[in-house]
Amino acid sequence: MKIEIFNPKNTTEIIKFFDRVYKQNKRILNVISKDKDLMNIQREYIENGNFWVCLNNNQVIATIALRKLSDCFELRRFFVLKKYQKKGIGSNLLDIVLNYAIDNGIKVIKAATMTDGTVIRTILLKYGFTFTKRYNNSSADLFFVLKLTTEYEFNHKLRQIKNQFESSLILNPTENIPVCSSKTKFMEGLYVSERFKDVNDKVIFAGRNDTILFFEYIKKVWKDKLKASDVDLKTLSGLNAHLILFLCIIRKGDSVVLLSEDSGGHFATQKILESIGAKTYLLIPDIENQCIDIAKSRMMLERVCPQFIFIDRSEGLIYEDFSWLSDYKQPYKIFDASQYLTQIIVERYESPFNWGFDMIVSTLHKNYPGPQKGIIAVKDSVHEIWNRYLMNAKTYISNTHPLGIANSLLPVLDFDSFRAYSDDCIACANELDKKLCEAGLPVTSRGNKKIPTLHIWLEFLKKEEGYYYYLKLEQLKILTNYRLLPYEKGYGLRIGINGAVRQGLRLKHINDLAQIMGYAYHNEIDNMIIKKAEKLVKSIIVK
Repeated sequence: MKIEIFNPKNTTEIIKFFDRVYKQNKRILNVISKDKDLMNIQREYIENGNFWVCLNNNQVIATIALRKLSDCFELRRFFVLKKYQKKGIGSNLLDIVLNYAIDNGIKVIKAATMTDGTVIRTILLKYGFTFTKRYNNSSADLFFVLKLTTEYEFNHKLRQIKNQFESSLILNPTENIPVCSSKTKFMEGLYVSERFKDVNDKVIFAGRNDTILFFEYIKKVWKDKLKASDVDLKTLSGLNAHLILFLCIIRKGDSVVLLSEDSGGHFATQKILESIGAKTYLLIPDIENQCIDIAKSRMMLERVCPQFIFIDRSEGLIYEDFSWLSDYKQPYKIFDASQYLTQIIVERYESPFNWGFDMIVSTLHKNYPGPQKGIIAVKDSVHEIWNRYLMNAKTYISNTHPLGIANSLLPVLDFDSFRAYSDDCIACANELDKKLCEAGLPVTSRGNKKIPTLHIWLEFLKKEEGYYYYLKLEQLKILTNYRLLPYEKGYGLRIGINGAVRQGLRLKHINDLAQIMGYAYHNEIDNMIIKKAEKLVKSIIVK
């Protein structure tokens, strides 16, 4: 089933459709007089509006159109065969029309229908149309108008995104569903600095001392969870946190060793560092074993003698052991734990501090179900690099974004539930990896006797094949991540389950999910698999 703009080749099918739908509504089609617009859709609609058809197996089952009048546009030819009513087709068609109108600056839409047209009347009123006076000489009895104000346009588009989000399964490893609470809502919009101020400060906001004390408590809890001597929660997430951190601690000419994109590092990290004057060097990947070539990397480290080592493992199928870097005492070692933070907190993964790292940075909305915020934790709170960060961060960050700081702690308040979430993530990732293999999908092997991450990779011989499969899953409302994979594997799909587990995914769903994904891989998308996927997603998502 698909909706597309009118194509002249469908004219005959469209006439057949109207003959059928008119008979269902006890009306007579007359293309010689009152319905002659259907014989020249190109002139009547396409040149001064648009015309859409919904096709099922190349048969027209619904239509809708928009035509320009002297002072507005008119909604026309809105029909759905009775067999296909109450399946959301009418709403989908009207959404397309309204999006077209909004995107093309149309501000007023009128519509007319018969008194017995209860179905269309219901949907028009649902979408905000209101009754108005007669504006034409047609046989219609009821007339409607919709004014597309900025408020209406905003709410319409927001509703569509919300509906899509609430009916889709998130298998994208960089997204999660944050734990939220109405109790912290009052903090949104507040401007809070990180320290107490006095008569010598240039700017002071009243009534913030208690909030600053509260944030000190939150940092105390985070220090306990991460076994850190100090933490900072001022930065936002992702590359924003990296940029602020680098600006604060890196000096022009400093040498920084980091992961290459080929070995799972972020594609932007090297460019950011070089833009602020750092000299960058890359650890040597072992392509065959999908890890770092330790022997070759040691030789490079001993030659470069860097000031910093930054491990930003954005991609990876195993939780790679970097404890060998503890042999290098001089470089300040930083580990980005964004894809592993939950399992580090519950001690299912080794803490990078135990590997000799000096600093852990992390986004709080990927593996961890928190806000779009960053956290920085250190092993030594009196280290010169940490003090350099704290001093320079004042230049780049003025507001701490208090709502995000407060919400950062919400996931771990019920620690038993948080541990269960971690266990569910690990179990579902491992089972889905296995079941996708059994379903004949091109799953990348991660090797035996290695600690698996929560990522699953699908490799394809051609990137077009991977992209097409990605689109097929998107059609089933299974949202994955198409991207260039590390270790010279080319383009493929990256799958993660953190967000899906927050939605309600459990082990009992994995077999059905893998079968649906397998069917989509081996076959074209049809109505049967669409309905099966819709049923599964509905059973997973907890309202």
